[in-house]
Amino acid sequence: MMLQHLVPCLSPPGSLTLDDFADFAGLAAGPAAKEELRQAIQHKRRGDMSGDTARQFTPEESERKRRRRERNKIAAAKCRNKKKEKTDGLQKESEKLESINAELKAQIEELKNQKQQLVYMLNLHRPTCIVRAQNGQTPEDERNLFIQQIRESALQELGLGLPASCGHHGAPA
Repeated sequence: MMLQHLVPCLSPPGSLTLDDFADFAGLAAGPAAKEELRQAIQHKRRGDMSGDTARQFTPEESERKRRRRERNKIAAAKCRNKKKEKTDGLQKESEKLESINAELKAQIEELKNQKQQLVYMLNLHRPTCIVRAQNGQTPEDERNLFIQQIRESALQELGLGLPASCGHHGAPA
């Protein structure tokens, strides 16, 4: 039994009929067909082309196959090296970013500690502040004035400054 009759896709184009597929469906179920397919696949893997499909290669074809295998081997090694280099580069970049992230987190903690110390010092200073006592402002007045100044500077940065005539800025109208 020939492999072309078992596997219609190996037959020459245009040589298949509906009967070929009917035969294929009937033969594929049999153990003999499975065994023949298994042996054909094994022979092909090993490179033995024995039996019905036996073929001898000319020296030119053998040399061409050898060169092709050699080129493929070189290309595969080059691909593996390129992939390894890319992986190594990504690993180094990841380590660098993790280091920067750790530094930034440490900087955030340091700034939080500085803020806490400054707020503590400000709270210690408030009861004895001469400027605030002279102006008669309460801490709530200072807070509201500070928030207003922040809002105004943010609006000015965005180009949405308030008109000078609104009277809320303490400037004469």
